Amino acid sequence: GDLLPGGYSVVRRLGQGACSVALLVERDSQDFVLKVANDPENNARVKDEADLLSKQEMRHACIVDLVDSLEVGQYQGFLMRPVYAEKDKRLIETLGQRLRKEGRLHIDLLQRFGEDLLGVVNHLEEQGIPHRDIKPDNIAVGMVGRGDKLHLVLFDFSLSRTPADNIRAGTT
Repeated sequence: GDLLPGGYSVVRRLGQGACSVALLVERDSQDFVLKVANDPENNARVKDEADLLSKQEMRHACIVDLVDSLEVGQYQGFLMRPVYAEKDKRLIETLGQRLRKEGRLHIDLLQRFGEDLLGVVNHLEEQGIPHRDIKPDNIAVGMVGRGDKLHLVLFDFSLSRTPADNIRAGTT
């Protein structure tokens, strides 16, 4: 219910990482995911991620869509299109959450999700863009395009510009 600059109303908190917080926000009856730095010291990292997501070579059905960059007070942030597992319930779910809730996936989902993940990783490799932190909690599960089948959508590219020789970056 909090109102943010730009007329965005906070619907709920979605999660938090090492450098940012993700919120489901609404403006003019339209939902967005707002990723915003949790400390001004992390502004550059959040801005770098938004800059990367804005590039044409990042366009892919299995990569989250950037809507716009913005500032919330002294904090850098950006808006993304939400990926809904169930749109009518505004359910946004990661693969990690789904696995913890339901356990093993059915074979049809395993095949589709595997194809999605290999396809997006291949796309990133072709573009020379590393993700550096692919894990179930950085992958949304939801409907992509006009279909009603669940697919994977990769998000959190905050470590993509971390030098390759930094082998400690990301989740252990």
